Amino acid sequence: MPRYAYIAKTKEGKTVRQTEEALSKEEMLGQLRARGFFVISLEETKEEKRPSFSFFRRGKRYRVKLYDLVRFSRDLCVTLSSGLTLLRSLEIIASETESIKLEKALRECIKNIKDGLSLSEALTKHPDIFSSLWRAITEVGETSGNLPFVMEKLADYLEVRLETERKVKSALIYPTIILFAAAGALFIFLTFILPKFVVIFEQFKLELPLITKIVVSSSKIFQKYILLILILIAAGIYFLSYSFKSPSVRKIWDRVLLRVPILGELIFMGCLERFTSSVSILLDSGLPLVSTLGISAYAMNNSFLEKAVLYMQDRVKEGGSLSLEFAKQGLFPLLISEMAKIGEETGTLPEIFGRVSLHYRREFSTRVERLINALGPLIILFLGVVIGFIVISLFLPIFRLSTLGGGQGLGV
Repeated sequence: MPRYAYIAKTKEGKTVRQTEEALSKEEMLGQLRARGFFVISLEETKEEKRPSFSFFRRGKRYRVKLYDLVRFSRDLCVTLSSGLTLLRSLEIIASETESIKLEKALRECIKNIKDGLSLSEALTKHPDIFSSLWRAITEVGETSGNLPFVMEKLADYLEVRLETERKVKSALIYPTIILFAAAGALFIFLTFILPKFVVIFEQFKLELPLITKIVVSSSKIFQKYILLILILIAAGIYFLSYSFKSPSVRKIWDRVLLRVPILGELIFMGCLERFTSSVSILLDSGLPLVSTLGISAYAMNNSFLEKAVLYMQDRVKEGGSLSLEFAKQGLFPLLISEMAKIGEETGTLPEIFGRVSLHYRREFSTRVERLINALGPLIILFLGVVIGFIVISLFLPIFRLSTLGGGQGLGV
C-alpha cells in the first residue's frame, strides 16, 4: 500500500507532519479533511522523476504586473477548489507565471510553508509584491478554512482594478501620440529649419522684432545646451521619483496633490474607490471592522487620507460609531457616512460598501474618460498657439525683407 507524507494545519493552527498509508492519494486527502485538517502538502513518499519541458516555456519578464497577481489569485482559487493541496497549487502557479520575480517569491513561499509557516506568514516576507490587503485576506481564509472563497473575492477585486487600469492606458494612447509628435516637430523646427532663416536674416542685417528675437534666442540656447537640457530633465525625473520614496516628502505631495484643481478631485475619487472596495472585500471575508479599517487605510495609497482613517480606527476601537466618525471628519463625502449608517443599522456593511465602491468606480471611470478626451483638443490648441507664435515671429522679418528687396529692385 502506498505511503503518503503530508503537512496539514489543525483548526487550532497547529502544524502536523505525518506519513500514513492509503489506497490512493484521493482517499488519503479525504481522510485528512474528515479529521478537520487543512492540507498544505500531500505527496507519495516515492517520487518519480518527471521530464522537463523548459525548452518550450515562453520568455519571462522580471517585474510583477497587476495581471500576474490577478492570475495568481484566480489560479489559486481554482486549484484549491479542485482538491489540490496548497503546496502543489503554488508549485503549478510558480511554474506558469510570466514574472520571474513572482516565481522566485512563490518558490520561497513554498520553502517557508514546508518549514512550518502559514501562507499569510510566507506572503508577509514579500511586501513589495503582496500588499497588506493580500496578507489580511489570506489569513482570514486560512482561519476560516475557506481560502478558495476569499481568493475568488480577491481575484474579482483585482480584475476590476486591472480593467480600470487598461481603460485609462488605452484612453491615454491618443494624447500621448499627439504629444510626442508635437515634441518631435518642435525639435526638428528649432534644430534644422529655424537656423536657416536666422542665417538669411543676419546676411541682410535686419533689425528683428522682439518676438523674433525671443524665438531665435530660444533656438540658439536649445542647440547649444541640448545635451545639458536632456541631462537636467533626466536628473529632475530621477530626483522626483527618488524623493517620492521619502515618507516626509510623500506626505507633503499627497496633501498638495489633493488640492490641485480637477486632478485633485480625480485622485480623491480613486482613493475613495480603493478604500470602499477594500472595506467591502475584507468585511465580506470575515475580518473585524477595526482591522479592516487599518488595512483599507493603506490601500488608498495617500498618507494624508490614511492618517484620517487610522484616527477613525482608534475611535471605533474605543466603541465609536463608524458613520459618526466619518461625519465628524468632514473630509469624506456625506454619501459614505450616510451609507455606513444604513449598513450599521441593518448589519449589511459589506454589501453597502460594495455598492458605494461601485458608485465611485463608475464616477472615477467617467471623469477619467472626460479628462483624457479633453486632453487631445487641449494639446492641439496649445500646439497651435506655439506654432502660430513661431510662424508670426518668422513672417514679420520676411515681410520687411520683401519690402527691402522690392525697394532695391526699383533702384531706390
